[in-house]
Amino acid sequence: MHKMCSQITVGSSNVGGYPRSGRLVETDWLEANIDNPTLRIFDCSAYFHADPGTGINNWRNGHIPGSAYVDLLEDLSDPDSDLPLMMPTPERFSQVMGGLGLGRGTTAVLYDDTDNICAARLWWMLHANGFNDAVVLNGGWRKWSMEHRRVTREQPGWCKAEFPLQLAPTVFVDKQAVLKNLQTNRALLIDALAPEIFDGSLQRYARPGHIPGSINVPAKALVDSKTMAFLPAVALRKIFSEAGLSVLRPTISYCGGGLAACSVAFALHLLGADNITVYDASLFEWAADPTLPLETGKVER
Repeated sequence: MHKMCSQITVGSSNVGGYPRSGRLVETDWLEANIDNPTLRIFDCSAYFHADPGTGINNWRNGHIPGSAYVDLLEDLSDPDSDLPLMMPTPERFSQVMGGLGLGRGTTAVLYDDTDNICAARLWWMLHANGFNDAVVLNGGWRKWSMEHRRVTREQPGWCKAEFPLQLAPTVFVDKQAVLKNLQTNRALLIDALAPEIFDGSLQRYARPGHIPGSINVPAKALVDSKTMAFLPAVALRKIFSEAGLSVLRPTISYCGGGLAACSVAFALHLLGADNITVYDASLFEWAADPTLPLETGKVER
């Protein structure tokens, strides 16, 4: 961790009992530290189904003081890919985040206005680029606004910074890695979508169903439906265990376009798991290729 962490302790309360509690902060912590000059707070809300688009208009109408808007759909997606939401090049990622003032000696606080999937996505992207001074605001905008905390329309005046690109472990995988895993069964595949999408009764992608051998752990099941905060560690472990997963086993999470999968991966990270990866292209790519296998129906455990 950088300079900030010698001044204040990030996520020290650990109300959820997570082995890696330092990756989450609570709303009371953020309010107490909101004027710390080393914080870079980012609203990364985005929408994909009912009203697709970025969340910048909502941000303009009111946001957590000191927060800037990060555009996952436009600025932080690969413009050269035929698939939406793909991880951009390290150079593009560095340019965007550095332009927003994130660099050495700063800590990113990430939030969204839904169920943490966008915040978890950006955390995972930062992790992929070797930047580990990042935390997710537990419950995000939903919890912050429910608690009637400070809101503003003012824009932060951060100066540009040099975002430090560093070597990082592989946390995103491609189609070939998933195909290989179907043969080796080394990692457990986790579908982070809703049960009706998993079993094929609802089709949102080119073909219905899930990748063979997958278990279903919906990202929405990992958060409190009222506050959107992640469930305590005990409850998360129970969800994963009942789905058939030991948190110590290597995993590949996927969804439609690599967002909900990052929330599942982040929850596993909170629980202390390692060898966690996300299939970035997910069903946008897999379901569009008729040569790749998909299964429908529920999986009995």
